[in-house]
Amino acid sequence: MGDIKNINRFPPVDRLALVNSMDVGLLLSEAIARQGGRISFDQYMEIAMFAPGRGYYDSVNRIFGDDGDFTTAPEMSSFFGRCIARQILQVMGEMGQTNILEFGAGSGILAQTILTELAKHDRLPQNYYIYDISPSLGKRQFDRLKANVPHLLEKIVWLNDIPKNFSGIMIANEVLDAMPVHRVVFHRNLPHEEAYVTLKNGMLMLEDGPLSSTSLKNEMEKIMQACPEIKDGYRSEVNLGLRSWIKRIGQTLEKGLVLLIDYGYTRREYYQPIHHQGNLMCYFQHKAHADPLLYPGMQDVTCHVDFTLVAEAFQEQGLKVAGYTNQSFFLAGCGLEDMYHELDTSDEQKYRDETSRLEKLIMPEAMGETFKVIGLTKGYDEKLIGFQSQIDY
Repeated sequence: MGDIKNINRFPPVDRLALVNSMDVGLLLSEAIARQGGRISFDQYMEIAMFAPGRGYYDSVNRIFGDDGDFTTAPEMSSFFGRCIARQILQVMGEMGQTNILEFGAGSGILAQTILTELAKHDRLPQNYYIYDISPSLGKRQFDRLKANVPHLLEKIVWLNDIPKNFSGIMIANEVLDAMPVHRVVFHRNLPHEEAYVTLKNGMLMLEDGPLSSTSLKNEMEKIMQACPEIKDGYRSEVNLGLRSWIKRIGQTLEKGLVLLIDYGYTRREYYQPIHHQGNLMCYFQHKAHADPLLYPGMQDVTCHVDFTLVAEAFQEQGLKVAGYTNQSFFLAGCGLEDMYHELDTSDEQKYRDETSRLEKLIMPEAMGETFKVIGLTKGYDEKLIGFQSQIDY
């Protein structure tokens, strides 16, 4: 399914993963049939990425690391998690021993690094909550944490839902980009359209059609007002689910910090002419490509984040933007340079490896500028150390 021509670009596919992808294809076919011949792209992503036991994030796939499809910052270097821990320490200095809630904890390495660093400073939280919609990833997280930090396992609690009342620090690293999006087509003198997924001759295909909701139309009109340079036929994405997620967070957080790290842009950057084909990204076995329909359930399909939307939605919920910056500036503000100078230089090869990984976190052509960090607070007014250097949102 998808563009068969792309298949030869990749190494041979694991048999179990291929069977899983065929199962996801069947789920998609059934959904398409139930809805009269096509589903919206956000529905496609929901099934391909999150179908219980079959979707990309809850299946047999090797997702993270060198043998997966991508490597996240926490896996790349412990400096990343240690710097976030330093930001947490500052907030805990004012709030006292409070709670931490991590959304989408991935392999569990970020939780491991943060807890290890906090333990060094004798400032462990009351609880470290993990909320992940994937039972498969939850098991992998438990296995990793039990093997590497068994003495800290009693602090970790896996949740089945977002708690109703929470005070403390919320963290989401590379979570927003994984949310399902609508793929849309802007028009000036005609009704806007969106992309749908359908089946033709047994193959998944994309086709344009009328918008699926008034909410989507209203969001697109708002975008066009803010970005008058958008041309007729401009293709992009709209994440309607993000506002709902932020509303839940805003209603849940009583006091504390929400820290979000992801790749993305401000709204004006997001809808620049250079992005006229959208901001969707597909990864399979560490190779980037442009076909989101290839091997459904086997590849990572993500989308850059509109951080202006994030800021506005949180402000509507009564939170304030405490800071917005790129990853390089954030890590520097949290003491990255001091950590680097503490490295042991006696093992030359290990030192070079650590330095190489660090460069990937901070260099502009790697993750340093592409990834952004935004901090949202409620009932906390201290200037956050990670945002000493800020950029406009």
